Amino acid sequence: MQRFGPLACMTAESFTESSTDNPALTPSFYFYQGLEDLQSFIASSSLDFCPELDSICQARIRSLYTATALDLSFDAVSKTLQVNALWPLRPQTVTAPASDSRRMEVGVFVKNTPPTIKPHELGLAGVVTVLSDKKKPSPTIFAFPSRHRQLDADFTSKFLAPTGFHPTLQLGFSSNQPPDNNAECSPFVYLTLPKAIFADRYQLADELFLVSKNLTASRYTSLPVDLEAPAYTTGSWGSRVLLELAAPPPNQDQPWTAEVPLHLRYLEPSSTGKVEVEIPYPAVFWACSSEIEDLSNPFDRVHLGFDGLFDKKTTFWHVTPQATSGKRLMSPVTVPVLNDQGADWIGIGTTAVVALGFAWVLWKLVGVTVLGSQQLSKTSKSADKKE
Repeated sequence: MQRFGPLACMTAESFTESSTDNPALTPSFYFYQGLEDLQSFIASSSLDFCPELDSICQARIRSLYTATALDLSFDAVSKTLQVNALWPLRPQTVTAPASDSRRMEVGVFVKNTPPTIKPHELGLAGVVTVLSDKKKPSPTIFAFPSRHRQLDADFTSKFLAPTGFHPTLQLGFSSNQPPDNNAECSPFVYLTLPKAIFADRYQLADELFLVSKNLTASRYTSLPVDLEAPAYTTGSWGSRVLLELAAPPPNQDQPWTAEVPLHLRYLEPSSTGKVEVEIPYPAVFWACSSEIEDLSNPFDRVHLGFDGLFDKKTTFWHVTPQATSGKRLMSPVTVPVLNDQGADWIGIGTTAVVALGFAWVLWKLVGVTVLGSQQLSKTSKSADKKE
């Protein structure tokens, strides 16, 4: 993981364990840290994975500079690393020369809609060939069900002002219409929260409070989440939260909003007294039941975090995120912190106040002791006179 740059994942405490209903399965672990680019990964991988004279390998790794998605999967049994990348739709020059050191299989496909294709299936038709093989390219037709689908709706994400230490993340939706009237569907939001900010799972258990925010229930919160610790003493990367939303009745198509209450941790002092924190846009989708037994698709991305929280017969209708400003899908929030320029004076002042308080308490104790001794002495003298 350090190929991606300096990541805060050097200890096992940095990861959070993903829950599973099957105790026989090996537990999986989750880590998140925002990256602006893949420069560090490309630089280190081109040196370690590609021979110096292999220009094709070097060019393929450099092409990741323009990729919109990169997925790495390692099979510990076969010790095989699988790399999947996705680029924007544009003309590209693809070079695939034959090599004696590796098997090169090339496929050229176009989107196809055969008569037997079902709704929401992906159809492809084309040819496949293995370079250095004298056989002719083989015609091939594929049809796959699509578990992940696109909904004709969008949403925005922003923090309501003023934020303070308990900011509210407001989600604005363009439509309240479910994607499939013939299936059981519910809207969800899946949040990835860095350690500087967290959701209180006890607060999200209050049903009356959730109704006022257009929320139905908290379906999942990764653990552990320390509700009191500052960010600089928190070992884990952060937390994940899955919330079921409460959309208005679909009688009429209308925009609507939902609010997610969050809480900020204390951060280290800064010279300005403020620290800017960003959280990534959440994933918003409708989860619908499906009668299709096998929804596996080689083109679908897996291990997205939320997909493992639903059964395999669930389809996801994704709502398109819209940036509130610029193109970055990030929600910024300003965290008030201690100004380190005045931290020394605050420490001195705190010490002085504690010392004065201790002196005052000590003075009162001495006064009470002296007064008690004087009263005891007067009582003794009065008793002697009576005798």
